[in-house]
Amino acid sequence: MKRFYALFKQTWWLWTIYLILNIGLIFFVSPVFWAVLPMIVVIFIYFALVRYDEEGNFTGA
Repeated sequence: MKRFYALFKQTWWLWTIYLILNIGLIFFVSPVFWAVLPMIVVIFIYFALVRYDEEGNFTGA
């Protein structure tokens, strides 16, 4: 769980931008962008698992 916190602590602004842009696309372009929300979660989990160890330290991989 520390790895997820460490990733979010360093990149919270990026994930917030992605979320706001996606919400804008949902309301102003097409509801099909609802499908992007689960993709953002999967990408976040992937980067946390690849880039951080169990203690939340950046591995630089």
